[in-house]
Amino acid sequence: MSGSTLQAQAELVRRLAADLAGELSRSARRTATIAQERAVLRMLGVDGLDRAGRPLSASLAERYFGSDRGRLARGVILPFVAALLEYDLPARDLALDVAAGAIDLGLEAELLERPDRLAATEKRASAMIDAALTRFDANRTVSREMRDVLGLPEQPWLGVALQATETLSAVAEIRGLVDGGADVIAVRVPASWEFAEARRHAGLETSDLFEFEDRVRDRKGDRGGGRIGRGTGGAAWARSARARRRLQATKPGADHTPAGSQRGLAALREATDDAAARRGSYASLMTVASAFAAPEQAVVAAFERIDYVVGDPVREIVEDNVDPERALADHAFAHRLQARAGCRVIIGPGPLALGADVASRLPSDAATRSGRGLALQALGVEMALADGLPPDGLFVGAVPDWVGAEGIPVSILIESSLRSLVFRGLRLVVGGPAARTSAPGGVAGLVSALAGGSASLVIQPAAVDRVDVVAADLGAAAAASRAIRATLGDGALHGDAADVADLTLRAARSALERLAAEGWESLLGPRGQGDGDDGELERLGASAVVERADGQTSGTRLLQVLG
Repeated sequence: MSGSTLQAQAELVRRLAADLAGELSRSARRTATIAQERAVLRMLGVDGLDRAGRPLSASLAERYFGSDRGRLARGVILPFVAALLEYDLPARDLALDVAAGAIDLGLEAELLERPDRLAATEKRASAMIDAALTRFDANRTVSREMRDVLGLPEQPWLGVALQATETLSAVAEIRGLVDGGADVIAVRVPASWEFAEARRHAGLETSDLFEFEDRVRDRKGDRGGGRIGRGTGGAAWARSARARRRLQATKPGADHTPAGSQRGLAALREATDDAAARRGSYASLMTVASAFAAPEQAVVAAFERIDYVVGDPVREIVEDNVDPERALADHAFAHRLQARAGCRVIIGPGPLALGADVASRLPSDAATRSGRGLALQALGVEMALADGLPPDGLFVGAVPDWVGAEGIPVSILIESSLRSLVFRGLRLVVGGPAARTSAPGGVAGLVSALAGGSASLVIQPAAVDRVDVVAADLGAAAAASRAIRATLGDGALHGDAADVADLTLRAARSALERLAAEGWESLLGPRGQGDGDDGELERLGASAVVERADGQTSGTRLLQVLG
C-alpha cells in the first residue's frame, strides 16, 4: 500500500465529511435551543445563582420557556430587554425577579407588538450585544499581546488537569503547576443543570454531575411567587421584593466557589497570568464541560479569557446519547462565539460508536471501529470549519482512548499517523491513556503517538505529582519522536501498518456514506445506545430544540451579528 494511495483515501474521507457537514451546519444555524438562550442571557449580564442555588440563567430560561416551543423559537432577548426598559433594573436583579416569578416576561413580549416599544427594545438589545462583543474583542487582544510579550514555550505544550474543585485550593494548585512547567491548565466545568436533570429523568447515574448539593433541590419556595400586574404599583412591589430576594440569594464564599464556575474561572485566569509572568512564558487555561453547556461555555470563555475549549458535538451524540439535532445546534452557536473570541476548540479523537453493533448483535472488527471513530471525528472537524472556526483555531485528538488504553505502540502509531494524514494543516493533541507517562510503558506509547504526527499539545489525564518530571519526560519523548521521523525519511506507513491504515480509511469512508444515506441510526442504532428497560434509550435534549422564528418579535435578526 503506497503512501499516495493512503493520501488519496484520506482526502476522500475529508471531502465526504465536508459535504455532510455543510448540510448539517446550515440546518443547525437555523435552530434555536434553550442552551443558546441561556448563553444570550449571560451575554446580557445574567450570571451567578438564583436564591435556590441554581444557575440564574437556567432558572430564568426554564421559567420563561417551559414547554412553549413558540417562545423558544422567538427567543428571550427581546422580552428580557423590554422588561429592562420597563422596570429600569440591572440585568441580574431583573433576572432574579423573573426567575422567582415576580415579573412575567410573557407580558413584556405582548408589548413588543407596539412598533415604538419594539424599536426601542431592539435598539437597547443591539447595544447590549455590541457591548458583550466589545468585551470579547478586548480579551482577544489582551491574550494576543500577552502571548507576544511573554512568548509561548516550545511545542509540544504540556497540559495538566486541575484536581482541585474549589477556587481557593485551585488557585494554589495552579501556581505550583505553572511553576513546575505546565503550559495549559485543564479545568473541568460543573455539569450543566439541564444535563444532570435530563439524565436523572432518564434514570441514569447523576451522582457526579450536580453543580450544587442535592439539598438545594429540596428548598421550599424556590419557584417564587406568582405573576404581577403592570404599572407603577407592580414595578414598586417588584423593587421591594427584589431587595428581600437579594438577601436570600445564594452567593457562596470564595472558598466554596466551584473552580469551573464563571467566577471561579476569573480567579484562575488571574492566578495563571501571575504564575506565567513569574516563569516568563505564557500559560493557557482550558475548560472541559458537559453536554448542553457549549453555548454558555463559549460566552464564559470569551468573557474570562479562556484559551482552549473542549467542544465535541459528535462525542455528545454517541457517548452521552444527546439528540443529534440538539448537539449540533448548540455547538454551531458556540462556534460562532468562539471564532469571534479567538478561542481554540479541541475536537476529540473520535468516539467508540457501538450502537449499530449492539442493535445487530454482530461485533465489528478493530479496523471498522477505528474507521467509525475517524469518520465521526472528521465530521466534527468539518462541522466546526463550516460553522466559521478558522483552521488555526482547531486542535484535533490524535489517539482514541480505547487504543491508548491497550498500550500497543504500533496501534498508537497508526492512529496518530492517520490523523496527521487526514487532518493536514490542523494541530494534533495527544490526551487520554496515550499521554500518561507515569503508567508502565507510558513513555513508549507517548513516543509512538508523537512519532505518528507532530502534536502541539499533550494533556496528562491523571493527577501529576511532579510536573517538572513529567515536563522532562515529555521533552525527551518529543526529541525521540523527532529523531524517529527523521530516520524514517518519507514518514509514511509501510507493510502491515499501511494495510491496517487502508482498512481503517475504507471503514471511515463507508461510515460517512451510510451516515449521509441512512442518518444517525446507521451508527447509533435505533433511538440510541440501547440501555433502557425496553432495549432502547431516548436521546436527551430533543424537547428543547426548535427552528428559529423570523417574525418581527423574534430575536433572530439581532443574533445574526454573532456570525
